[in-house]
Amino acid sequence: MVRQIRGEPTRPAAESGSVRDRRRAALLAAAAFAFLAPAALTGQSASQEERIRAPVWVYAEPVPGTARDGAGTASDGAAPPDSPVDTRQNGLALPVRELTELSRFVLAGMIYGWKYEYRPSDRLRNVAEEFILRPIGAIAEGDPSFSLTGLTAEYPRLTCWAQYAPNETTARWQRHWEGITVRTGKGTGRGERLDGTAGIRAAYEAALLNAVRERARKLEKNKPKEIRGEVLLRPEPRLYADAGQFVADVRVLVSIDELVPWTSF
Repeated sequence: MVRQIRGEPTRPAAESGSVRDRRRAALLAAAAFAFLAPAALTGQSASQEERIRAPVWVYAEPVPGTARDGAGTASDGAAPPDSPVDTRQNGLALPVRELTELSRFVLAGMIYGWKYEYRPSDRLRNVAEEFILRPIGAIAEGDPSFSLTGLTAEYPRLTCWAQYAPNETTARWQRHWEGITVRTGKGTGRGERLDGTAGIRAAYEAALLNAVRERARKLEKNKPKEIRGEVLLRPEPRLYADAGQFVADVRVLVSIDELVPWTSF
């Protein structure tokens, strides 16, 4: 029951955290469906078994509770959820865009992979470890084979399954990976939670580095100066949060195209 003091208007009871979270989730979902093109949410003709798929998620806010809340009470003047808001200009459009971009990043890693250059650390030669990744291919914005399914807003996360329908391009790259010498590997990497999706990418890149590093350690007794090759992300990489960081667990295929030896000490 709300007490009313004579001469003052009645004030509604404060919203509970769970109610605010539900309101945030509802507004985030509305922004997601308004921001994403209908084609990106529509299934293609290929069966689910044929699709290249990966689970992807992002946080709605850098730190839960610091951005616009569902009730529109944030200090930046966000409109309440029942106001006529252009979601493309609303802050909630950002995580939707980030989810889409991250989905293309992950799927491209599963279709094309990356070229890498890895230089192991060497204390005797005063050489620091170096790892460079270059994407072999990318999924263009508006690609009709790319889509998202199972889009769900459960505050503080926006989650989906990213998927890519097979076509001649994917078949060509599948033949490429089947035609070269590869070894399986796995790795775990971390990225900073406060870096947002840049932290997620950093976690994936660190996981790929660890997978390549483990492969390099099994090569030969004499440490090479540099290793060059390609690495492909295998299905359903795992991403989770732990102790203020993003953690990526990946399985990969690693090829080694060139070993550059040390010519002199």
